[in-house]
Amino acid sequence: MASFHLEIYVERMKREYGVACTTGRPQVAFRETVTERADFAYTHKKQTGGAGQYARVIGHVEPMEMDAESGKDTEFESVVMGGNVSEQLHPGSREGLLRGARKGHAVREPISGVRMVLRDGAFHAVDSSELAFRLAAIGAFREAYLKTKPVILEPIMTVEVVAPVEFQSA
Repeated sequence: MASFHLEIYVERMKREYGVACTTGRPQVAFRETVTERADFAYTHKKQTGGAGQYARVIGHVEPMEMDAESGKDTEFESVVMGGNVSEQLHPGSREGLLRGARKGHAVREPISGVRMVLRDGAFHAVDSSELAFRLAAIGAFREAYLKTKPVILEPIMTVEVVAPVEFQSA
């Protein structure tokens, strides 16, 4: 809705209901989404002395429709075969996707309608941790997101119309 529409509703609230409103600048809840699939192979490596950080994630980012049952529109899926990435490190990758999708590049708004699929990767027995995989997933998502031709979604507003039964017809 345009700010003009909001002004009309504020005036109606004052006039019809006698409610004084204090309004601020309206904000539109934009979202970003991906339009194409993009592959990634990202390595996070940091060595500062002592135990370092190492994680490699390989997979793809693709568009997805919102699940009507659960209402989710962001998903992480792991299809790793052969144990190249320990099962205990998958929550770090999942958290990395969620953190990476908090802010897009176009208008710095949350990203929706995206699925990140982890197909393979690598870890080190000493240097790999959940934190390393979280950082690797964030880096992989950001890198792949630019290749997916992201777009800004138009805001969606829900409108409910209620009419008394006596004014309804067949």
